[in-house]
Amino acid sequence: MIKLLVIGTQCQVGAAVCKQAAAVGMEVVACTSTDLDLCSRLQIDKILGLNQPQYVINTAGYAYIDRAECEADLCYALNRDATANLAQACANHNVPLLHVSSDYVFDGQLNQPYTETHVTNPINLFGRSKLQGEAKVNEYCPQHLILRVGWLFSAQGNNFVSRTLAQVQQQDQIKAVCDQFGCPTPAVDVARVLVAMVQQVDCNIEVWGTYHYCGAEVTTWQGFAEAILAAAKRHPDTRATAIEAVSSSNFPAQALRPQYSVLDCKKIQSVFGICQKPWRAGLVQAINCLLETRKK
Repeated sequence: MIKLLVIGTQCQVGAAVCKQAAAVGMEVVACTSTDLDLCSRLQIDKILGLNQPQYVINTAGYAYIDRAECEADLCYALNRDATANLAQACANHNVPLLHVSSDYVFDGQLNQPYTETHVTNPINLFGRSKLQGEAKVNEYCPQHLILRVGWLFSAQGNNFVSRTLAQVQQQDQIKAVCDQFGCPTPAVDVARVLVAMVQQVDCNIEVWGTYHYCGAEVTTWQGFAEAILAAAKRHPDTRATAIEAVSSSNFPAQALRPQYSVLDCKKIQSVFGICQKPWRAGLVQAINCLLETRKK
């Protein structure tokens, strides 16, 4: 039985990893931010020594993109310094580390899907902190898998889907950006990818490095919002009738976003045999779950 230490299980990907890993028969040690302070090397060493996992999956981090611009110290502490602590500890305990990163390490100027070898150039503080976290993993922990993902959503936490769903239920018309492109990605699909990667590296194949995964089908935030509205209309109490397109220059945000942050996922398919899944079915499931939860 493979034993995992999953860090950040209060987050949408971390919670999904725990469920997926247990479903395939793995033993899971779940750690929330309350259970483990990643800024403390002493705590990390203690929990690794106590549990002796075969793999560590890190889904924790600072994820508030706009707030990061005015909370730089906290963002870097959680996305760079804590990641460095974890990478060093994993290397010292000879435990491979799987680390979740972001499409926002790119500047979005390429206008074609980004491969793992394209030059990184983040344009906001969150992206810079995630890129520096990647650098620490590369520096300290040779046995690692970095998985960059984009436009994450689930029925858990505060994300674009939950916010937009609340808006379409409360407002007649919603505005969404029409000139930024990406691929929505269900957290449950990222969890399946991470667990599948663990299963394969457990067969002693040397495939360490950086990989990309995102949902199949490129869209804009407006297109994503329209899909949310269409799914919400299957249920009562949906007020909005349309999504109004606005340009990013006319949409207030503290942090810049890449105009094109689509990830090329050919490498993960060729190395692991992992194919992209369409995101729309996952969106319907997430909305159904959100609405059922709100009824309760």
